[in-house]
Amino acid sequence: MRVLYVVFDTLRADHLSCYGYFRPTSPNIDRIASEGVLFSNAYPTDVPTQPSYTAMFSGKRGISTGVVSHADEYLPDDAPWFPQILVSKGYTTCAVSTLYHMKKWFARGFQYYMNPVAGDVRLTQRVTADQINSMAIPWLKTHREDNFFMFVHYWDVHTIYAPPSRYKRLYYQGDEKDPDNHSLEGIKESLAYPFVKRLLDAMGKGITDIEYVIAQYDAEITYVDEKFGELIATLEELNILNDTLIILTSDHGESLGEHNIYFDHADVYEPTIHVPLIFHHPDLPRGKKIEALVQLIDIAPTVLEFFGVDIPDEFEGKSLFPLLKGERTEQYKEVFTNQGLWQATRMMRNKRWKLIKCIDNGFWNLPSTELYDLQSDPKELKNLVEERREIVDELELKFHRWVTEHLGKHTDPLRRIAEKGLPPKKRLKKLIEEEKGTYDEWRRKMGW
Repeated sequence: MRVLYVVFDTLRADHLSCYGYFRPTSPNIDRIASEGVLFSNAYPTDVPTQPSYTAMFSGKRGISTGVVSHADEYLPDDAPWFPQILVSKGYTTCAVSTLYHMKKWFARGFQYYMNPVAGDVRLTQRVTADQINSMAIPWLKTHREDNFFMFVHYWDVHTIYAPPSRYKRLYYQGDEKDPDNHSLEGIKESLAYPFVKRLLDAMGKGITDIEYVIAQYDAEITYVDEKFGELIATLEELNILNDTLIILTSDHGESLGEHNIYFDHADVYEPTIHVPLIFHHPDLPRGKKIEALVQLIDIAPTVLEFFGVDIPDEFEGKSLFPLLKGERTEQYKEVFTNQGLWQATRMMRNKRWKLIKCIDNGFWNLPSTELYDLQSDPKELKNLVEERREIVDELELKFHRWVTEHLGKHTDPLRRIAEKGLPPKKRLKKLIEEEKGTYDEWRRKMGW
């Protein structure tokens, strides 16, 4: 028995062909989806990176563990961690990832932890899929006979979007520095502009066309999809594909200008929190799509069930196998997601409605409450708070009951982060102080 767990960092679901995207960005992922099961409505419990992966591997939400940001947070040593559970039951565990640079607990439970850029934290998010595969593929060949759980983590889709040169013009043929193109002017209105400007400058000085940036994001998907294809080809070559459960997902997506948030995952709108989730195994249905609302904390108990291991009572996620096997059609009536880095914000959605409650709006002029009808307005363009007060009241009651139930007597970690100061605000203050002449405008806007 084997599990290959592949996470494509920062991959929004709607930029994959199998999720309906107009570009052929992901032929290898599409193949696995067509031969397996695709979840149409998968959401992390927490974003961005560190709290999302912590929730995935612990099977617990950030509201319970207290890990909701990239701040100085701590996960207790006795917190559940499903790779540790697998090791204790005699299974071989392996990770090819750089997450250890961020938090040491990401190495827990892995007998083999391979980091292609170990020792250089500057490359944590710049490691390439080629580098990841250079360690992942030989390990697979060496351990082909083992009963293993293997975690492979690709960073390529994360900013800075810098695909190999042969991909740069794959989806773009225009002039990305056309002075008459003003599609990126909106970024200058954001207090986060210093961060976005540095990103754009790293991609190329003088870029004016947002479509070029989006094309590079898509090109990164195609590049990493090719490398994922190499992993699948290795499983086939070793004749173990049919004995391997493949799970494919992302920790979060990416905003590409929606809601005036550019090239980051700084919110709880759909581009950031709607992620792909695909399962592939000969014993599962082929070409099946599941519409049920699910969350990434469901992966941990699913993997344990696959290996025949008891699921800890502390886990808050639920195994997906009843859905995969068609034994039930619903997982949750509502799902919840925290954003604790760029904003202190929490969202709740059901099959139709989405409620967002903001504690600290970070760099954006956001209302304290937002309501969207995802059936008629999937791009979340019209806030219906004033028009549908009865829906707001109904959802707020459920929302506050859920928060109260999960907090107990503890302080809300999102409020704690907001009170201490969101990490990017601290970074921006330092950046402005370092470059006073360049960012005086943002100093005034921030009231510094």
